[in-house]
Amino acid sequence: MKIVTYNINGIRASAKLGLLEWVEKFNADVYCFQEVRCDQSLTADILFHKKEQLSFFAEETKGCLDDYHAIYNCGEVAGYAGTLILIKQKPDNILYDMGEFWTDKEGRTTTIICGKLAIVNAYIPNGNSRLEFKMQYLQALNKFLDNLNKDYEVICVGDFNIAHNEIDLTNPKECKNKSVFLPMERQAFSDLLNIGMIDCFRYKNPNLVKYSWRSYRSRQDTSYNSWQYRIDYILASQSIGQKLSACDIMNLEYSDHLPVVVEVE
Repeated sequence: MKIVTYNINGIRASAKLGLLEWVEKFNADVYCFQEVRCDQSLTADILFHKKEQLSFFAEETKGCLDDYHAIYNCGEVAGYAGTLILIKQKPDNILYDMGEFWTDKEGRTTTIICGKLAIVNAYIPNGNSRLEFKMQYLQALNKFLDNLNKDYEVICVGDFNIAHNEIDLTNPKECKNKSVFLPMERQAFSDLLNIGMIDCFRYKNPNLVKYSWRSYRSRQDTSYNSWQYRIDYILASQSIGQKLSACDIMNLEYSDHLPVVVEVE
């Protein structure tokens, strides 16, 4: 099974750059997107009712993602946040928040249940302007995952907006007082691992230096000493560790983030 997590920084912009064609070609079993930044109606139209302009008339064509079920959690704030899951197998159950542990109007958490597997798609808040909100979300996520672990094997993916260790970002000394690398954020990430989760990328690649976010400037100028972070993760229950065949960060151009992909036997 191949699972992808990807902060697409707006589905309208990323689709124009070729995201959907890549999704079809890569043919993963599950795609978890964050920062959709679009309402459900328009998102569905982009995904499944792609139109080509012919002369003065728009002709509807067959969508390239018809093999997937879409689970939308676009939130109530127009053009902001939101999560989306594309999955080939129809889930047994869908949760659109973290129940007793957390509720918000921004579509930040979507969970699908497939048999004894729970896949959580999470978009952790940015802490630059809402650090307290971010820490509250992380505390709730910890409790939510710990609770899920009692009944399911769990895979939690998403944009965590945290670089866990110095290997996970450029310029760590300059970032020590910057949200993304604050001690309290890093500890909150460690707390997630301490409830029985593993960081799949680091589990498979203990010493590999790769980043999942880079500035648009650094994409164009490779000599520019920009800020780069590994802040997009796939966490999994420890029992899944022995089933992991690979986990990698892919170099694509559809967003300022890069997708992380895991293959589970």
